[in-house]
Amino acid sequence: MSASNEEKGEQIAGFQDVNAFTQQALKSVVQATRVSNDLPAAGDDYDYYSSFQRVRDILDVEGKRVLNIIQNVLRYHNVKGNMTTSSDATDVDDKFDVLMDANDHILEKVGSYLDESAGLKKKEENLIVATATPKVKTTPTASWNKKNSGSPSLSQYKLLTARNIQRPQVKFRDKIDNENRPFVPRITEKPNALKSLEESLKLPEDVAADMLGDPEFLYPHPYKYELSVFKPTERQLQDKKPEKPLPVEDTPLTFVTTVTELETVLGKLRKEETVAVDLEHHSYRTFQGITCLMQVSTATEDFLIDTLALRNDLSPLNEIFTNPAIVKIFHGADSDIDWLQRDLGLYVVNMFDTGQAARVLNHSRFSLAHLMEHYCDVTTDKQYQLADWRIRPLPAELMKYAREDTHYLIYMYHCMKQELLARGNDQKNLLHSVLQRSTEICAKVYKKPVFKEDSYLELYRKSKKVFNSRQLQALQRLYQWRDKLGRMEDESTGYVLPNHMLLQIADILPREQQGIFACCNPIPPLVRQFLPEIHSFILEAREAPLLKVSLPQEQKPSSYQHPKYDPAHLLNCPHDTSHVSESQDPPAIPDVSMVTKTSMLFGTNNSGLIVRVKAKPLLMAFGEKRDKKTASKGQRMAAALAASFISPFTRFLPDDGTTTAESEAQSLGSWSLKKHTVKRKRSPSPPAGPPEKKVKADPTPKQPDLSVREMSAQQKQRDRQSDGHVNLRLADDDKPKKKKAKKKEKREKQEDAEFAAFDYTQADKNIFLGGDSKKKKQDVFNPYASLQGKGGQKVGRSNQAFVRSQKSHSYKQDGKGGKQNSWPKKK
Repeated sequence: MSASNEEKGEQIAGFQDVNAFTQQALKSVVQATRVSNDLPAAGDDYDYYSSFQRVRDILDVEGKRVLNIIQNVLRYHNVKGNMTTSSDATDVDDKFDVLMDANDHILEKVGSYLDESAGLKKKEENLIVATATPKVKTTPTASWNKKNSGSPSLSQYKLLTARNIQRPQVKFRDKIDNENRPFVPRITEKPNALKSLEESLKLPEDVAADMLGDPEFLYPHPYKYELSVFKPTERQLQDKKPEKPLPVEDTPLTFVTTVTELETVLGKLRKEETVAVDLEHHSYRTFQGITCLMQVSTATEDFLIDTLALRNDLSPLNEIFTNPAIVKIFHGADSDIDWLQRDLGLYVVNMFDTGQAARVLNHSRFSLAHLMEHYCDVTTDKQYQLADWRIRPLPAELMKYAREDTHYLIYMYHCMKQELLARGNDQKNLLHSVLQRSTEICAKVYKKPVFKEDSYLELYRKSKKVFNSRQLQALQRLYQWRDKLGRMEDESTGYVLPNHMLLQIADILPREQQGIFACCNPIPPLVRQFLPEIHSFILEAREAPLLKVSLPQEQKPSSYQHPKYDPAHLLNCPHDTSHVSESQDPPAIPDVSMVTKTSMLFGTNNSGLIVRVKAKPLLMAFGEKRDKKTASKGQRMAAALAASFISPFTRFLPDDGTTTAESEAQSLGSWSLKKHTVKRKRSPSPPAGPPEKKVKADPTPKQPDLSVREMSAQQKQRDRQSDGHVNLRLADDDKPKKKKAKKKEKREKQEDAEFAAFDYTQADKNIFLGGDSKKKKQDVFNPYASLQGKGGQKVGRSNQAFVRSQKSHSYKQDGKGGKQNSWPKKK
């Protein structure tokens, strides 16, 4: 009975509180209605007062202020609607419709809250758990010892969220800066400093004022100097036997939500040598992202720090994070360093990244779950990776999941350090490598998302779609609208309008507003709210003229800026031109002026050593040496082709002008090439006869090999001699010495002569008639030669030969092996 009386008393007290609140709210509404009725009504009174400029100005200012207040109320209650838009598509009737829908939504929520506070409605569960099971393709296996990939034990991911989560950005003291401008460091104090904060953040003198507005400009890192001179302590480099941590259930846990509790945690962390740190992040309902939770663990205790409630009060943690005597252990800290700088103004000095250590130790995988299973023999449950970390109060499942990320990190750190020292050399190179990589991650500077006029082209290129000018215009306008609205409402671009929906709308260009909804499934709330504005972009693109699409070329980093290119690597030899930058690419056809210069060739002297010799200009083989202006196109192409065969290693040799064998032997050291001789079989002795007359040796040096053009010219001269032409060479009865001298003189004259095209009118035409070229020269066939005789009866010798040759080709082989004449028979 007493319990029931207490419940009735609470209900009565609740009713009294509800009635008092209702009366107060009704009184405020009545007063506001009375004041609004005193304003000039629409009609003659409003037109009369509006004729005064001051009255119009006051009405405009107060009207905009009232609309802004209404818009803030709608945004606070998560009501779809826009009252402050300046677009012509939204008129007064549309604003009244939005206001009526907002009133219905707000009053319905107020009624449900009043019933709940009065105890008339049972409180529903706040959490919603949606389970997602990844699809795994089951492939049949024929082997008895192979597991089937479609095993029933599949990992499941749970999307843990709440029904109505109030946006934490509303309670932040400092408004989030989403403007398209550089990120300004949030740090106000600099503990453990070797340089003052003012000196560290001082901009260089060459930085102009307009550069500060460039979104890609980066302010200096406050701890850049401290990171550059950082050296690990001797204790940190010593081997220490790992001690297994206590079970998670037996380790004390502290959830920090106030400044007083934070000061207590700082007092404990100052006594530690190693601290494990991790962060939980949310990025779907915010433009840049929000750090929602920080996990800090020592060897004996775990801490969970609410970074949403203490967002502006966590700067004292810099005393621990920047202390070079305390090792901060992270796993995969590339994103954590950015989040600490962006939201909390925290920086890290002396970090050990277990992800980088796993790479140095060549682990098969680098995930935290794999390392925990490898070193701690603990299988973690990663089913809450998609949880919404903005939920407050934090559920027990998420608290257990969060503390496991740092609970085993200190033990893993000692195990990995012991392994790095065992595998490294006496200088502990592997451990120093991990610390150096971790320091480079700490030196990163956070950069805000940058919007450019051509940012939409990156999405267009990744989509592999082909758009015309109208579709590209719609894509550009929608992309710009999405970025602007996301920054203003502090919503991610994926929440405002996902990429696949954006591309679908720009591809189809629906004429009606319902067509826009058809392209979105499900329909994003902000698309429904700003539907008239989106539709106006599409109509504007549809009415634009069709133009030729000419997109700017994508600017790719040079090969020297490519992270995989190492210019000091041994494999990057002169033959490897795949990593040569655009500025150093060799031309397709080398310049003639470079080719005509004396190039460096190699040969062997009498002793067998490799020596450098000065080669003749490459154009000498194709005629007289000419300048670039007078050389013909064919000569330039031939010279370029010849120059492409020159070894690229010659540019690495010192050009000291020495050509002697001794200098080359000194440069080559004791290595040298021996002369290579080939033993040939002796030819059979010639038959006995009169002794031949000995020919004296020619004192002139041996001439180099003849060019292709000279060889062809000599062959043509031999052909002319065999056909009965007059030979210009010396007679056979001349002396060999005199003959060789004249040959040499003629060759030199031929080399000095200007290059001229071959005159085919003077060529021997008997080669086109076939037969033996050694026979006596015959006349060229003339079809009109028979008409030059008496009565056309005489036929020349050449005509008879031609007729005989034609008859010989006119026979065909019959089926019985005989010959059949295809010429017409005489009647």
